[in-house]
Amino acid sequence: MESVFYQNTTYWVLLVDMIVAVATLWLFWKGRANTRTLWTVGVVFIVAILGMHWLFGGQNLLPSNLSGIWFYTIILIGAALVVLILELSSMKIMDNLSQEHLQIVQGLRVFVGGGFLMEGVLNVIPGWFSILDGFLHIASGFLALLSAIGFSNNWKESRPLLWLANMVGITDILVIVTGICFLAWDDLGPYHNMNYVVFGAGPILLWLHYNSIKKILFK
Repeated sequence: MESVFYQNTTYWVLLVDMIVAVATLWLFWKGRANTRTLWTVGVVFIVAILGMHWLFGGQNLLPSNLSGIWFYTIILIGAALVVLILELSSMKIMDNLSQEHLQIVQGLRVFVGGGFLMEGVLNVIPGWFSILDGFLHIASGFLALLSAIGFSNNWKESRPLLWLANMVGITDILVIVTGICFLAWDDLGPYHNMNYVVFGAGPILLWLHYNSIKKILFK
């Protein structure tokens, strides 16, 4: 039965990655990216998701005895590359996007959090880790949506809310990645389905944090 639970939750994390990818395409569209850019970004997302499924689902490329610290290094390098690519691809569109747009996409983290709480209930990941992961993601998503509402309605508290949402969101990413690699590594390893989000939605969310903070500081 556990293998069925694992398979079904894998479908969930794949779906979450697809939703975040579509939402990111929506950002490019709202930012008035040209058709060529939209198609290019869309194809890259499809290839990336298929590549992750080949890597993690097929248990390819990475050694099964890979240490947590090496995997942590791979995550940091991979996230930096994805953020850099997204940033270079979006330089012409970010001026056309508001904090509201960025925070709405960050709000999708509530689905990530719900998925990891589900994995804890089904013993796909350790229960304590699913609580930590799930509630941090849900808190991040909730604060992001609250910030989007505040920004769109010109609340005087919108700026502090944006800072809070970004700080909680970044802390969430750092805590979860560190937890996977150093606290729950023996239970998860390099091929666990949590890594679909670590390498998929995670860098996109980090890129959104970077641009949100940049807008707070310089707009």
